[in-house]
Amino acid sequence: MLEGPDRVGKSTQVEQLAHLLRQRGRSVLVSREPGGDALGEAIRTMVLASHLDPWTEIFLFLAGRARHLDEVIEPALAHGELVLLDRYTPSTLVYQGAELGDEVVAELCSLPVFRTPELTIILDRELPLAELEASDRFESTGLAGWQVRRSRYLSFSHRFGWTTVSGEGSEEEVVLRLLDVLTAAGIIE
Repeated sequence: MLEGPDRVGKSTQVEQLAHLLRQRGRSVLVSREPGGDALGEAIRTMVLASHLDPWTEIFLFLAGRARHLDEVIEPALAHGELVLLDRYTPSTLVYQGAELGDEVVAELCSLPVFRTPELTIILDRELPLAELEASDRFESTGLAGWQVRRSRYLSFSHRFGWTTVSGEGSEEEVVLRLLDVLTAAGIIE
């Protein structure tokens, strides 16, 4: 699973990584959260376009996650596919935890219905790759809000033992770092 603040190249790197792994003969499923299936995409659209109270928002996201796991991720894993996710629990901790409290959100995310990924990678950069657009309320906080979220990702990475990978450099350099991490973790050869 690849995580990190907006505009650090997560989506690009997930696609690059999937492409390289498929070239090596691996069966790979790429998905994202929130989203990943029709219900998840509907929840994503609704939450991003609305100003819901924080409790409604987190329960919608977690309902989407439970469905995504049941309908998409678990079947792919059962068929031997490698699942690459663009966002998962760390984003919930960073975004919803900031509003509702880190401990309560961590508890909700650790309910037995949710799977813990084999590997969580935080993609980190000093600054976003592109201008933050006010396309949704999460990006509308500008660079100051982005820096706060980056700091939260790094703090959680340390707390939970996630792997942090530099997103600095070319797309090719970053994807090679990611391949090295997957190899070191024994996920690929």
